[in-house]
Amino acid sequence: MTENNVTQITDRQPAPACHFSITAMLDGFPITIEGEGRAGDLRTIVDRLKQIGAEPPAAAKPEPTKAAGAPLCPVHHSPMKPSRKPGKFYCAKKADDGEYCREVA
Repeated sequence: MTENNVTQITDRQPAPACHFSITAMLDGFPITIEGEGRAGDLRTIVDRLKQIGAEPPAAAKPEPTKAAGAPLCPVHHSPMKPSRKPGKFYCAKKADDGEYCREVA
C-alpha cells in the first residue's frame, strides 16, 4: 500500500475574510449578489456594478403626513379643517371666484 503525500490546494488557501450581500437595481430589475472574499473584492464588484449601470436601491420615501388624520381636499390637496359636526371636515381654501371651496368630507 502506498501513501499519498498530495495535499489539496484548497486545504492551503486562507478562509475568506467576510461574506457580503449586495442589492442593486439593474435596468429596473432588483438584483442581489452574494459572495465571500476580502474588502477589496467587494470594492471591485461595486465598481463593476456601477460601470454597467447598476444603481443602489432607492430608499423608501416616507408618506407625507396628514394634519391630525384630516383628509386632503381633492381640489387643493391641502388638509381639510374639522367641522363643528363630529367626524366631518371642510376645505378652508378660496376658489378662483373668491368664494370658499365647497369640498366637504
